[in-house]
Order: sequence, then C-alpha cells, then structure tokens
Amino acid sequence: MRLDRIYISKKAEPFTFDWEIKESAILTDHAMVTMKYAPKEAPHIGKGRWTLPLALINNDKMLEKIAEQGTAFQSKVTRDRIERTDRQTSNTQTHWETFKESTHKIAKTTAKECFYKITLRIKALEKDLRETNNRPVTNTTRETQNHKAYLANQLKHLKKKEAKNRKDILNTKLANHGEQLGGIWSALGKEKRPRNLIHRLKIPNTNPPQYKCHSKRMAALTRDHHKTIQNEDINPNMSPKEYEIILNDALTGILESQRLEEPDRTNMSWKVTEDQVSKALH
Repeated sequence: MRLDRIYISKKAEPFTFDWEIKESAILTDHAMVTMKYAPKEAPHIGKGRWTLPLALINNDKMLEKIAEQGTAFQSKVTRDRIERTDRQTSNTQTHWETFKESTHKIAKTTAKECFYKITLRIKALEKDLRETNNRPVTNTTRETQNHKAYLANQLKHLKKKEAKNRKDILNTKLANHGEQLGGIWSALGKEKRPRNLIHRLKIPNTNPPQYKCHSKRMAALTRDHHKTIQNEDINPNMSPKEYEIILNDALTGILESQRLEEPDRTNMSWKVTEDQVSKALH
C-alpha cells in the first residue's frame, strides 16, 4: 500500500475531521483517503427523501404485502361510502395516508433484508480493520499483518461488488430508455452545477440577531413566517357585517375601467355543481 502526501491549507485544517484510509473499488495500488470538511458557517443538510431501489419492483414477497394493504384500503373506502360515515372521523384521505405509510414501511423493511447485507458487512470489516490498526503492541506481528491483509482483500471485493451493482442499475436505465433523446442520456451529459444554498436564516424579532443553520429548522422558520403573513391584520372576532363593510370600502377603490362586466361577474359567482367536482376529480 502506498500513500502520497495530502496538503491542506491552515485555514481549512480546523474544520477537517474523521480522516480514514479505505479500500477503493477501482483497480489500483492506492488506498482511498477520505475526510469530512465542515466550515463553521456550513448549513446542516438532512439525508433527503428515501427512494425505493429499482430491483424491488419485481420482489413478489413485497408486492403481495402491498396488494393486501391495497385490498384493505379499498374495503375501508367502500364501507365508508355504504355506511355514510362522518368525514370528520373517517374519510378517503385518511385511509390513503395510512396506506402510503404502511407501503413505505413494507418497502423499507424489504430493502433492508435484501440490499443492506453488503453495507453492514462492509461496516463490520471496516470496524475490525480500524481496531486492528489501533493495536500498537501487536501491530507488527505476522499474524496481525495477515489479518489486516485478509480484511483489506475482503473490503476490496465488496467495494467492487457495490460498484458493479451501481453499474448494472445504470445499464438498466439506459436499456429501458432506448436510443431516444432526453431522460438518462441528458442527465449523463448535463453539467452538475453546485446549488446555491441558503446558509442560514435570521430568526425574526431577535436582538442581537440569531440564526438557524439546520435545514429542518430553517424550513419550519419559513413556514411560520408565511403563516404569520397570512394571518396579519386579520381579526378573528370580526363579525360578518363588519367584514362586509371593510370589503366594500376596499372595492370602491377599484377604478371603473378595471372592473369586470356584469356577465363575467355573474359567471364567476356561479356555484360549483357536484357533477363538475366529480369530473374534475376524475
């Protein structure tokens, strides 16, 4: 194993941590050096949304479980329609949410059973190799050197297997898309530009100013801000008569040339029928 020198600036050095030497899936006599770099002002970004592995689409065991959940969902919807259940206690939307949650749980469990074995094996080997390298007393013995070589060989084999799986997925996408423009072909040739991240958001009404850097907390801060704007200058205790007076005062400020003609205004005030709603939903 050969390790070349790695140089970093003194400004970046305090923000680097978790340095590791790992086996690479590429055929080379070098090991791969990895580290984490986190500047002080860097925002915290979550893991993102979980996606279903493509190979699970043909998993019969998972599809049978999802079909059972779908049958139960359909039965609940039919029962509510026949019994005319109160929508406040039970409706199609709540049943649909339960169905999606159960399907998501089934898919995640199946993915762990089928595809996480290699990942867990790699983590176990890396942990064993790290513990072996941290034994200063026995680090130079022949038995320890043989054990380290065995672990490194196993890691390289699993890394190659992981890389082959990713290559097979890419080939599947290319074969499925065919020789058509767009899709996966455009994604391959498209330049991956860095995203303009919002590094932090200021908390309103804080003096001195305070900021949020966590992605979830930033999203919650944005949501609360828009909710506040929606409810600003609105009195929930206002009577319908007072509301109508304020609305009429506001409408009188609209110029006559900017107002709708009477036929158009009448069309907009029509009530939506049940048939129209059914057609739109369909």
